[in-house]
Amino acid sequence: MIRPILTLYLLLSTLVLSGQSLEGYWKMAAENNPSLKASFNKYLAALERVDQQGSLPDPNLSFGVFISPVETRVGAQRLRMSVSQMFPWMGTLEERKTMAVRLAEASFAEFEEARNALFLKVSETWLQLLELEKEIALSKENLKLLRSYEPIVKTKYEANLTSLADLIRVQIRIEEASTQLTLLELRKTPLISDFNTYLNRPVDTPVILTETLPVNSEASVDSVLVKNPKVIQNQYLQQAAQSQLKLSQLKRKPSLGVGLDYVFVSERTDMAVADNGKNIIMPMVSMSLPIFGKKNKAQIKEAELMQESLQHEAVGIKNTLKNEWTKATYLEQSAEKELQLYASEIGNTKALLNVLTSEYSNNSSNFEELLMTQQRLLQLQIAEARSQTRQQRSQLIKQYLSGNFLPLNP
Repeated sequence: MIRPILTLYLLLSTLVLSGQSLEGYWKMAAENNPSLKASFNKYLAALERVDQQGSLPDPNLSFGVFISPVETRVGAQRLRMSVSQMFPWMGTLEERKTMAVRLAEASFAEFEEARNALFLKVSETWLQLLELEKEIALSKENLKLLRSYEPIVKTKYEANLTSLADLIRVQIRIEEASTQLTLLELRKTPLISDFNTYLNRPVDTPVILTETLPVNSEASVDSVLVKNPKVIQNQYLQQAAQSQLKLSQLKRKPSLGVGLDYVFVSERTDMAVADNGKNIIMPMVSMSLPIFGKKNKAQIKEAELMQESLQHEAVGIKNTLKNEWTKATYLEQSAEKELQLYASEIGNTKALLNVLTSEYSNNSSNFEELLMTQQRLLQLQIAEARSQTRQQRSQLIKQYLSGNFLPLNP
């Protein structure tokens, strides 16, 4: 059955979500993105073709005037009017309508794929912004800590407890950290612009981020091979190709037509005859002659090749989906291992940093190692944030492959 025309908008309107959550941004993208609207209108246009294909061809109506009247026993023929209606072979109209329905369903599946791809783009950009915010927060904390070192080093230098090199080192690190923080802030502008473009709103609109990631963990590769919109679209296209094959075979059958001719006859004035001036009514039956077998064979062969092509395409789609699922699983598992490693290293590095800070405060001179450890801690924390992003992105890719972002299907 054809999905209801207003399925998308009715379900979206009943979905109450915060505009500050990722799901809320999905909803905004679905409602406002112009490319997605264009895809949905293509589906609506395909729906309109269903009634067109299930209707009879228009009847023919013709008029003719005898320039030289044809004389008959009852008078001269002056004007001729004909009306006729052709009827395709039994089952043709139903098969045409079935094919149009399947093509409309395929168009809806194409829309679903476009919607899911849009949601994935929104999600990936959202994750990049979230990762960037984490890096900015870590960089600010690092800069704050470095600045806290400077007065300590300066005091020790003035007391001849450390060399000028230590003071220069910390000042260099402060300058580097400040510049890096500025560069990170600048990176936000193009990402926010991309994000707002997907939502079809001003590019400088603020984006509010949350830590909650809506991920459906119930998906599996088996469900992907059944529920992915590309798979569903291919199935409907195969069914449409099967209908096209049946229609090509039905074209070997003749079309039948019925009609009526009405001839206006003028009365004779030169003599009196029975039925003088009586108009002529002539029922007619017609039939098309599909005698060009070569054309019909070519149409059948074309439909068979199209069906075979779609079958090969289905195998390719499923192979690609399996491969993408495998890669997403690898990324998710490798990110999980990385997070475990980083958690351990960050804990140990923090402990080392505390020891080095305490030693330096107690007149130890190993300040360069302290700075290197602080830098190492920052790198580990940033690497941890990036691994979290990769893990979440792999989960979203799986959700995209399963076609399960929002419950838009009835």
